[in-house]
Amino acid sequence: MTEVKTQIEKPETSYNEDKLLLYLKRKSRKSGITIEATCKQTNEGFVVLKGSHIETIDSESIPSGIKDIRKKSQVDVNGILQEDVLFRSPSYAAAFVVGGHANGLTEWKAENGKTLKEIEHIHESTE
Repeated sequence: MTEVKTQIEKPETSYNEDKLLLYLKRKSRKSGITIEATCKQTNEGFVVLKGSHIETIDSESIPSGIKDIRKKSQVDVNGILQEDVLFRSPSYAAAFVVGGHANGLTEWKAENGKTLKEIEHIHESTE
């Protein structure tokens, strides 16, 4: 069994407004709803923000650690997240939102439509 390095507590440090905001939007094949989530990349990791609309149905292939976090998180009956939730990786954050396996580097996008993978590549190229 692998340990999932994720925590449910609210991040201890405050967010800086210059931190990267990321968005995930897709129509769910499981429930038919449109999933719309916002995530902030911070020094601590990836924070799925309160007010995000997440999938309410877990897929059979959902990682067990993500399934546990989804059960413990405060989500209303409509799938609206009632608290910020911190993850150490973008893929765990995306899996939490979609209720199954997800590649966070391609699921999360900036406001301009660029994927996190594209943003990281651009950042690496300019260093």
